[in-house]
Amino acid sequence: MLPTGAGKSLCYQVPALLLPGLTLVVSPLISLMQDQVTALRARGVAAAYLSSTQTPEVQGAVREATRAGRFRLLYVAPERLKTVPRILGDRSVSLLAVDEAHCISEWGHDFRPHYRRLGRLRAALGGPPTIALTATATPDTRADICTVLGLRRPVSVLTSFDRGNLYFAVRRMATEPARFTELTRLLRTVSRGSAIVYVPTKNRADGIAKVLRWHGFSAAPYHAGLPGPARRALLKRFLDAEIRVMVATTAFGMGIDKPDVRLVVHVGVPARPESYYQEAGRAGRDGQPARCVLLWRDHDLALAARLARGHPSPGSPASISHAQAARRGLETMRRYVTTRRCRRAVLLNYLGEPLTTCSGCDRCG
Repeated sequence: MLPTGAGKSLCYQVPALLLPGLTLVVSPLISLMQDQVTALRARGVAAAYLSSTQTPEVQGAVREATRAGRFRLLYVAPERLKTVPRILGDRSVSLLAVDEAHCISEWGHDFRPHYRRLGRLRAALGGPPTIALTATATPDTRADICTVLGLRRPVSVLTSFDRGNLYFAVRRMATEPARFTELTRLLRTVSRGSAIVYVPTKNRADGIAKVLRWHGFSAAPYHAGLPGPARRALLKRFLDAEIRVMVATTAFGMGIDKPDVRLVVHVGVPARPESYYQEAGRAGRDGQPARCVLLWRDHDLALAARLARGHPSPGSPASISHAQAARRGLETMRRYVTTRRCRRAVLLNYLGEPLTTCSGCDRCG
């Protein structure tokens, strides 16, 4: 467990260059796979990914090259892992890497059930050595990851969650026009670098991006409702600084290696602190000062409560535990936006880390 920008990917990319077989990487988002594979290929590393956005011809070419041993790393979503033994043929998996492993607990109970089956899929691959990586996980989530993956006596590498270069602030807004005015004011303070605006729904992403363009900002929406080629094109334009402001849902951001994001604004309240800290952590990957601002209204907490409930299968111990964790996370986010004390301490204490000195928030100065 390493903070955003600390080099988690190197923990499996470097071994992939030394091990004889294939390194298989389970990754949650197409944008994340695309970004990492592009960066690896630019450095001369033989890497590829399989996704539903590729044409059948491209998928067939990737499968053939994998079977022929031409790749060091292959990135797949958890839903595709069950097809990998057929793809590999006689080739073995030397290392299984689960990137953004907190998704096992955060997403696996709801709309990505294959995350809860990763242990069985790992066994089907012959039980290869496995590494799980994340920037945010509570002690309970870390234990859940080990259980699901079937890790016995795993080596745990835990570092501080604290990102001293990030400044955290929250502003309560009375009306939607006031919130949008404050958003545009914040965006105009970004003279260099880029910004990400996180919103809870696809419609809001489209609408806010459109109005920002009317106000002269280089802005675009990013969400799961866009076709795969459109998402890939938007990601490239953002990384190339052709788009300065990305207005996005949670579909954008995990592992995106853009160092100069100077501002991350949340329009609304995320359902869980893990999500908020992951998304806020897109800022300041270069180690330079950056700001993370949350603009909220009272009804945002009701929406966050609906998102926190999700749709887990009722009755099972895992589902009951998940529901309890969701309630605890929502209560922490409520405390985060309303506290009169240190905001950074609220987040870090939730993640199991005590804080002695705040590096910067609107409550501590």
